[in-house]
Amino acid sequence: MPVNKNALIRYKTIDRCLRNRYRRWTLEDLVEACSDALYEMEGITRGVSVRTIQGDLQTMRSDKLGYEAPIEVYDNKYYRYEDPDYSITDNPINEDTCELVIKAIGMIRNRESISIDEIGDILEKVGKKLNVLLLH
Repeated sequence: MPVNKNALIRYKTIDRCLRNRYRRWTLEDLVEACSDALYEMEGITRGVSVRTIQGDLQTMRSDKLGYEAPIEVYDNKYYRYEDPDYSITDNPINEDTCELVIKAIGMIRNRESISIDEIGDILEKVGKKLNVLLLH
């Protein structure tokens, strides 16, 4: 699933909102915050739909981008992180990605036993896994 710049702006905006424990965030508040951020950063005036933010929340909760964000709904209306110290920008490298990096380093060290294409394939996989971490 490709991540575009507008989606990343929304994810970071949602992250900033959910880390702010001094405010209660409804879905409508998140829509407004993301619409404002897209206008400020990209000049986009059409706003963001509720459905888009719902999809973003689901994506952030999943492991698709490596976030696995502990987003909870409380009082049947408000959103926040279950862990008040969580942030998508502080997301550590998971075990699978770490293993890929170690494998890539080992293959590069033993260049004579591997083709350039194989190194490229491994580095491409590592790059895709680390993409989320490198974009902030």
